[in-house]
Amino acid sequence: MKKICFVKMEGVLTSFADYVPDEEKVKKFLSDLKAFCKKNKIELFLISGHNKSIADGKFSSLKLNDFFDKDKFFCVNEEYISNKSADDAKLHRQSLEADPFFVDSFFKQVIIKEILEKKSVSPSDVLLLCNDLWVDAYYSQRFSKIDFALFEENICDRGKKASPLSGLAYFSLSTDSVSLLLKDFPQADTSSLDKYVFDEMKKVLIGSSFKDAVVKGLKKKMETIR
Repeated sequence: MKKICFVKMEGVLTSFADYVPDEEKVKKFLSDLKAFCKKNKIELFLISGHNKSIADGKFSSLKLNDFFDKDKFFCVNEEYISNKSADDAKLHRQSLEADPFFVDSFFKQVIIKEILEKKSVSPSDVLLLCNDLWVDAYYSQRFSKIDFALFEENICDRGKKASPLSGLAYFSLSTDSVSLLLKDFPQADTSSLDKYVFDEMKKVLIGSSFKDAVVKGLKKKMETIR
């Protein structure tokens, strides 16, 4: 049985990009999840990458305090921004000025690691319910080392819709699907995730224009050989 369950707010419980949740379904899910966690002595946390003013507004308007204790709700605050390097803090503030709904995706990993250290909990005793292949799944695999499950109704890659990958764990807004993961998390195979991220990195590093040039060069060479 897991000891801690983290739930990502945006893109799972609240609207983000093109995703709009069914609020009644979300509330039923959270009510059942809260009861299950309480019964099995699992600590339930909510994390948002939104700045505090936006995150607090969503937390209050959706009455998420019915399901999460206020001291177990974490979002980006001034202290977190100020602790960044000067350049990163400046970039963060510029991003907020351009878009108040800006989400700091790495914030989750910082908070998760802090809580694990504070409570002396092993990463294997923790589950993150999330939805993004890159900034949730890959970041968790690389940084906090905790288990994660992806929300099957809204799988994304840095906010853009994506397809599920084989070997990973998934969940729906059903306590039954999550309780099984909390009780006995399945052995995950992250090789498809590693390949996906590697392929995406290659696209960025190499660039389509360079690839096209290489292909044309090879074709020309083959024609010469013939």
